[in-house]
Amino acid sequence: MAQAKALVVGGTEYEVIDKTARDNAQSALANAEYNRQSALGKYGGQNIATILAGEIGSGTVYDALHKRVANNNFAGLRIGDFLDVPLVSASAVTSQQSVRFLLAHVDPYLWCDDRSKGHHLAFVSSAPIAVSSTYPDVVNSSYVQWNKTNANQGSADEKHPYLASNLKVWENAFEGCLPENLTKYLLTQRVLLEERYSASGALTDSNSWSWADIGKVFSLSETEVYGTCVWGTKGYSVGFDCQWDIFHDTAHRLNGTRSGWWLRSAAGGSSANACYVSYGSHAYCTGASNDWVRPRVGFLFG
Repeated sequence: MAQAKALVVGGTEYEVIDKTARDNAQSALANAEYNRQSALGKYGGQNIATILAGEIGSGTVYDALHKRVANNNFAGLRIGDFLDVPLVSASAVTSQQSVRFLLAHVDPYLWCDDRSKGHHLAFVSSAPIAVSSTYPDVVNSSYVQWNKTNANQGSADEKHPYLASNLKVWENAFEGCLPENLTKYLLTQRVLLEERYSASGALTDSNSWSWADIGKVFSLSETEVYGTCVWGTKGYSVGFDCQWDIFHDTAHRLNGTRSGWWLRSAAGGSSANACYVSYGSHAYCTGASNDWVRPRVGFLFG
C-alpha cells in the first residue's frame, strides 16, 4: 500500500496520498457502486470499449474482448455492459446506423451441444431493431413478419420452422451488416431445435427436435427470455436453452422500449402462431404474419 506523504503549506502539515493510490481508491469506490446497482437490478451498464481501454492497444475492442474470453477472464465485466456496433452497408436491411448489444450472460452454454462450445459471452440487442423501409419484405415501414404466410410450419426440406421462417431470412441479411472484425469472433450457435412438419398436413405442435446450426445472429427462444415454456410446445420447444441472466427481471425484456419482438419459438396448440415478447413485456403468441412485430437479435462472442 502506498505510504502517505507529508506536505507542509504555510506551517501546516497535510497528509497527501500519491496519485496511484488515489486512483485505485476511486476505482474501488466506483466498482463498489456498480456492484450495488447490479445487485438492485438498476445497473445501467458501461461501454466495454471503456472497460478494456488499457488492453486494446493498436487493435479493436473485439480483439481485446476475444483475448479475455479465450483466457476465461471476465474480470470487471457485468451483465448490462455493452458494445456499440457500427453497421456496414445496412440501409437495405435496417434504418439504424449502429446497434447497441448488451452483455446478457457469461458462458451460458459452456461445453454444451453435441459438438461442445468453448468460453463465450452472450449478447442481445438493447432494443428491437427497426427494419429498413427498403427491405423487400418490410411491413408497416419498419417491421418484419415471422412468416409471410400465416403458418409456423417447417417443410420437407427444412423441418425446423424457425430456420424456414421469413424472420431467419432477415437475420441472415442483418448478419452481413456487422463488421468483419466482430463477426470473426462470433460462434455459430447450435441448439436442439424443434421440428414441426408432417407430409399429411399442418401440425399444431412441434413433433420432434434435432441439433441444428441457427447462425451467428439469431432470435432468442422463449426459454432464453422467460426461463420456461409459456406458449411453445412443452418439451420440444425447450430442450437445450436456459434463461439469460439479463432477463431475470421483467424490465429488461423491454429495456425502456415498448415494442413487441419476435422469438424463434413456434407456438404450441396452433398451426399459425409464433411466440413473441409483447409491448407490455409479457409472453404471448400471435399469427406468424403479424406485421407489427420487430426482430431483436443476439449472438455468442467467443
